[in-house]
Amino acid sequence: MSITRNRNRLVALLAACTLIACTAVYSAHALGERSHEHAHCDLCVHFGGSAGSPAQSKVISKPVLVVRVAAVRAEIVLPARSPVGNHLPRGPPLNLS
Repeated sequence: MSITRNRNRLVALLAACTLIACTAVYSAHALGERSHEHAHCDLCVHFGGSAGSPAQSKVISKPVLVVRVAAVRAEIVLPARSPVGNHLPRGPPLNLS
């Protein structure tokens, strides 16, 4: 467990150092140039957020609320007994020939 914790701390330290270094480079890369503000510098474009991978798409409206009603079940047909009765044959028909 301590190896994983030490590895995570090392990764966090390297990430923090990288962020500090990138911020320092971005802050000082054209400190003395007055014409740099009007130029199209790749570093400025990438750190300014207008280059690189496209931003995630955003939902600009609420989705339409769709309500579905359960289909009406067909009427249940209850079995009804025949008034004559349910007299089924007890075996196969006889061949009298």
